[in-house]
Amino acid sequence: MSQTLTALSFWLHSLAMTVFIGHYLLLALIYLPAMRQNPLDVIGPILSGISKKSRLWMYTSLVVFMITGIYLTFVDPNYMGVGNFENFWSTMMLVKHILMVVMIGAGFWFNAIWRVGPMLSSRNGAEQAYGRFKLYVNIMAISSVLVLLLTALAQIQ
Repeated sequence: MSQTLTALSFWLHSLAMTVFIGHYLLLALIYLPAMRQNPLDVIGPILSGISKKSRLWMYTSLVVFMITGIYLTFVDPNYMGVGNFENFWSTMMLVKHILMVVMIGAGFWFNAIWRVGPMLSSRNGAEQAYGRFKLYVNIMAISSVLVLLLTALAQIQ
């Protein structure tokens, strides 16, 4: 049962990672550059709609990340206990989780404080909102790639 639960957790963790990271990479590398050829009054509402529709997927991914990540941490043989960073794996996981907290903070800042999504479909400040949205997407895409890199580096023995 333990191996099955670990395999299922790894699969769900990977699926959540694909949804979360894929969303920001596709926005940064394909969708935003392709849409920018259109006027803001056309792409603003589209990006606002994407932002609204993606919320459930992003929040679900974060919940799946947390649940499966906690389980996978406890079953990993490199895990030495809370606050014990005596091996390379633990150090990489610490840096990775700090970066993830920063990403969640950035999401809160751009979405709850600056309200970038709703601003994109407004007539006032659409250019500023697009600039903020693009900055947010790029920060999340770069941070996501760094999280993957830290995860890969943690596998070094």
